[in-house]
Amino acid sequence: MSLNIGWDFLFGMPILATGFWYRRNVTAEIARWRQALFYSGLSFAFIVLVGPVPHYAIRIFWVHMVQHISLMMLISPMIILGAPMAVAAAARHSGFRTFLRAGYRSWIVRTIVKPQIGFGIFLIALFATHFSPLANAGMKNGNVHSIELIIFLLAGLIYYYPLMSGNPMPFYVAHPIRLASLFGMMVPETMTGFFLYSSSRLLHDVPAMAGMNMAHSASALNDQRIGGSLMWSMGMLIDAGWLALTARDWFVHERDSEEEE
Repeated sequence: MSLNIGWDFLFGMPILATGFWYRRNVTAEIARWRQALFYSGLSFAFIVLVGPVPHYAIRIFWVHMVQHISLMMLISPMIILGAPMAVAAAARHSGFRTFLRAGYRSWIVRTIVKPQIGFGIFLIALFATHFSPLANAGMKNGNVHSIELIIFLLAGLIYYYPLMSGNPMPFYVAHPIRLASLFGMMVPETMTGFFLYSSSRLLHDVPAMAGMNMAHSASALNDQRIGGSLMWSMGMLIDAGWLALTARDWFVHERDSEEEE
């Protein structure tokens, strides 16, 4: 099985265009560290979606898991922390600003950005892409696999948008709710990795690369276990970082509120 090179262009061009748009419209009001996170997120997205990585990922399961972890747990929050919607709201085109304001007043947007809705979407994406027929289809068909990557990214962006600071929101989300959501999501993420690691049978049809040795093992089951261990360990480490950052934001928010009083 091979991946159509057209997906490299379908992923690569929007990433480059987004970076160009951000560079053209970002202002000094967006902190340098936020800008750095945004550019880093786009760079990581380019690495895992364009070039060798996606072409290996349809044959080696642990590489697919690197894509999953990167898109859902690392790249998505980095992009959100880059405050792209704040940049868009301050863009030169007044028509676009009007469109954004109308969007934030719409029922659909107000529903999607609720933390509990984002949590549910993220959870469904997590389980559907690993414990349903979609998971097997993604390892057998390159087009389905690429659609899974889009699901990873969209689910991550929706989930992290109300939890990370820096972007306009139609309502305020209390920091305890943000922390509870981030902490709660560690459980299904960790359990997904644990089930993949501890299973004594293949949960996916993994086509090993003919003539090449997979990292650390020549067996598909060990390949699955490597992917599970990455999900288990790296997921917890990454989530701990976002928890620490959100706790810091809470502290700063409380301090600023006290100073205003």
